Amino acid sequence: MTVSVCMGIYNGEKYIEEQLDSILGQTRRADEVILCDDCSTDRTVEIVRRFIEGHGLQESWRLYCNGENRGYPGNFYYVMGLCTGDVVFLADQDDVWAATKLERMCMVLEGHPEADVLACKFGLMDGAGERIHAVMAPSHSLGTGRLRQVGLREIFRKYQWPGMVLAYRNGWYRERGGGLLGRVDPGLSSEEDGEGMGVGAEAIRIPHDIFVCAMAAEDGAFFHMDEELAYHRRHESNTAAEEHRMGKLLQKERKLWEIEKYLRMLGEFGEREVLRTEAGKRILREKTRAMEGRYEALQSGKIWRVLRAAVRDWRQVRVVAVVCDLVIVREGSRGL
Repeated sequence: MTVSVCMGIYNGEKYIEEQLDSILGQTRRADEVILCDDCSTDRTVEIVRRFIEGHGLQESWRLYCNGENRGYPGNFYYVMGLCTGDVVFLADQDDVWAATKLERMCMVLEGHPEADVLACKFGLMDGAGERIHAVMAPSHSLGTGRLRQVGLREIFRKYQWPGMVLAYRNGWYRERGGGLLGRVDPGLSSEEDGEGMGVGAEAIRIPHDIFVCAMAAEDGAFFHMDEELAYHRRHESNTAAEEHRMGKLLQKERKLWEIEKYLRMLGEFGEREVLRTEAGKRILREKTRAMEGRYEALQSGKIWRVLRAAVRDWRQVRVVAVVCDLVIVREGSRGL
């Protein structure tokens, strides 16, 4: 199988070269690496160009530059559409891969044709590259290498698969998601280092990673391997506004903002009809109701309402999320 690596980039000058090094240093080389810059205002494009030229990668690494800002999801969907490999690996500009990531995940995909999307496990590090631990962190790898199937309900209950851990079969993606993307974002194109058309008002706003994972999980084709092959960097400028510090996590306004954003995403899943089975649509409705109940309970500031919502929707909400909400309500708007 041929392998593509794709990366949407934007103002990533601080960390991007370390990630490019980790992609170049893979024990199994990618057949193509495609990057698309979304109108950066820093030195990101200069750094990438210098890296490609300095390592003589012009034949297999390509840099595209948008003429107008597409936004985080739009830029990724566009660059994913440029990939020609049998398998596509998603990459973020500020993370680091283990040297064997491509090799190990390709081996699993080659041995398991039932897997259209495969995820590895990952560790967390801060802006300085130091390992960190967080209450809301992903589950740690036990190093077993075992493969397990992930269902749609689990995707919505605890999303722990950022794009940088994912590889998907390109043929499946084009068939399964191509129609949806074609309806909402037709005719996008960009020449290398040239003028792009930008994203129209109808552009899809669902993050690319959960879009891919949810479709594959509904198809019974999403699998997770118990092997840590990447390190996800959390810092002040994360696009997803991630946080691992308790003082910021346990703030009422921040938590309400997170839930509002999640509800908007769930709403678009329904509007775009991303899920096509009755079981999938039911799971989406149940998750939406649970998040609405959680939002109302948290906004009320009453402990009994948080507990009642948690009991009613226990299949949709994690225990750690309930504990966080209880602490937030108890502390009021002061946080910790």
